[in-house]
Amino acid sequence: MKAIIIILASVLIIIANPVFSQKDSSGIYFIANDYVKHKLSFAIDCKTQKHKIKSDMIFRPKEISIKHADSIYTYPKDSIYGIRYCDGSIVRVYNNSEYPLVNPNEKIMIYKVVSGSTGKGGSTVKTTFYFSKDAISNIQELTIYNIKAAFPENHKFHDLIDMDFHNNDELSQYDDFHKIMKINRVLQNSLETNGKNHH
Repeated sequence: MKAIIIILASVLIIIANPVFSQKDSSGIYFIANDYVKHKLSFAIDCKTQKHKIKSDMIFRPKEISIKHADSIYTYPKDSIYGIRYCDGSIVRVYNNSEYPLVNPNEKIMIYKVVSGSTGKGGSTVKTTFYFSKDAISNIQELTIYNIKAAFPENHKFHDLIDMDFHNNDELSQYDDFHKIMKINRVLQNSLETNGKNHH
């Protein structure tokens, strides 16, 4: 009986305080620290609640609107850090543009932006990868030069990049064995090696 009461209490605590790192939650991160701490504003449990977040309004491209609990709230895009959707996807908002995040919970954050245009020759789709060295830092294009420049002191990292990546396109590869983006695995290796060198 005691065990059942403890389980029920645990369930109630989970309901009262949704764990926002779970896939079934949605809301807004106002600042980078909110993202780091999994603190969602306008948070809902997607299994039991609904709301609408619109970030691609044609006539108001620099605004985001949230329909939440029968009210509509509007914010300038540059006042919002990111959006978490019910499917678990996270989009970071930077300079009024949206950058879908590929790898939540990893150090170097990778973003995949797919843009398309329709012309006489049909439609063309372009995929560009970007990164930020952490949750707080600026977003820039994912290139070998930019990655090295983001970590100027870590020369071991620079050497490993030269060994493991032969062009910019390879930087977006995923390490299936370690379940991490390859660039983050290389960063981990560089820090481990640096640590050994200090001892």
